Amino acid sequence: MGRTMSPADVVEQPDVLDTTAAGGMIVRGSALRFGSYVGVVALSVLSAALLTRHLGVGRFGEYTTVISLVSLVAAVTDAGMSSLGTREFAVLEGARRAALMRDLLGLRVALTLGGVVLATLFVVIVGYGPALVAGTVVAGLATVALVLQHTLSIPLAAELRLGAISLLDLARQALSVAAIVVLIVLDAGLFPLLAVTLVVYLMLMPVSVALARGRISLRIELRPHRWLSLLRPTLAFSLATAVGTIYIYTGQILTSLVAGPHQSGLFAVSFRVYIVATGVPGLLVSGTLPLLARAARDDHERLSYALQKIFEVSAIIGVATALGLLAGAQFIVAVVAGPQFAGAAGVLRIQGLAMAVSFLIAGWGFALISLKRYGALVVVNAVALAVSCTLTLVLASTHGARGAALATVGAEVALASGSLVALLRAHPEFRPRLAVLPKVAFAAAPALALTLALAGELSSLVRTVLALTVYGLLILASRALPQEILELIPRPRRARGS
Repeated sequence: MGRTMSPADVVEQPDVLDTTAAGGMIVRGSALRFGSYVGVVALSVLSAALLTRHLGVGRFGEYTTVISLVSLVAAVTDAGMSSLGTREFAVLEGARRAALMRDLLGLRVALTLGGVVLATLFVVIVGYGPALVAGTVVAGLATVALVLQHTLSIPLAAELRLGAISLLDLARQALSVAAIVVLIVLDAGLFPLLAVTLVVYLMLMPVSVALARGRISLRIELRPHRWLSLLRPTLAFSLATAVGTIYIYTGQILTSLVAGPHQSGLFAVSFRVYIVATGVPGLLVSGTLPLLARAARDDHERLSYALQKIFEVSAIIGVATALGLLAGAQFIVAVVAGPQFAGAAGVLRIQGLAMAVSFLIAGWGFALISLKRYGALVVVNAVALAVSCTLTLVLASTHGARGAALATVGAEVALASGSLVALLRAHPEFRPRLAVLPKVAFAAAPALALTLALAGELSSLVRTVLALTVYGLLILASRALPQEILELIPRPRRARGS
């Protein structure tokens, strides 16, 4: 007969965040998330193209207004709690972790439902028809379902199961596009198209529940007194996030006011491309948050090491993105907007310069989150907002879209430098070592020279491929990439006996 296992027989499995495997899992997971992001963007472009042609200008504007409203609700009611939940899940254990997750789930659902009510009241007050009011309700309920799924995904993020999160994001977008295609074939109106997201999110809910089972409580706690304790630590971070989001979109709004319709239109094309590009650094670095949070609590030496590697990779990829936008601006604008917006290519080249620092912002920003330096986040984002507004008003009024693009570069530089200063004031030991920068410059200089020399000889696409190829080869030759990433690159197997 088998004997009962004693506590001594139980071998406790180490938390992945405390093992040396964490770095490799983050690198692989971030690569998967980036691949998923590319797929989601491509599917989003496809769905937008289908909807604009089916609905026409007027009805598509109404559709976009409702989607924007519920997206705003999701952004505001998140209140920084996704990042808070991931950080706390990584550092808490046992009953305290389970209680926090139940309270977090209840708070997020309550806030989102309140936001949906406000959004519905707004569309009623401004006089939208019954179909749009009903569409706002179902799209808002879809946001509630999405909040549930995001909360259930917190354990996956904390356990570095980034591939599962990536697949869920991609599946959500793919199912949405498939449903839109079917509805367009059936000549559906606004309400069914707005209800698509709710149906898709409900379809994926069992998958999210199954992935989270055993890792997070599925019971919602309705304890307002506990909710206040959750809101207090997120208030400053929520304010910082809101200000950061506002500053990004302020450039487009102010340009439309001071630069005229044509220049505003040129900037809008470049702006949409830039928004997609700036989503990449946050996506890649967000996967490191659980590791950074655990290291911030337990091991500052490990945190310093992680931040250094993030800095090196961010510098390399940021410059690569800037080169890609500089060389490929003409091709990108032609694909996205067509020849009538050819003037936007010069605008995009200027905004592309900002990408060299945009990638650095993500690493230093998540470091401040891990160290709970929320007040510093508010200050640096407020400074970036002020710089963006001032430079846009001055430069866009005199130099149009190109001036607005220069304002974007100035604001990103202000945010990057402010984030680094805030980090080093509290923890000077996290000062980044700059040895990678000469290697990046060594790789970027020939690639940039090649792009400029062949500007009138080869197409924008060909020049982009050549520039990035030269840059990539020189980065590898200079061994600028951290060893952890080099080890993940497949090497050809040697023949036996060689």
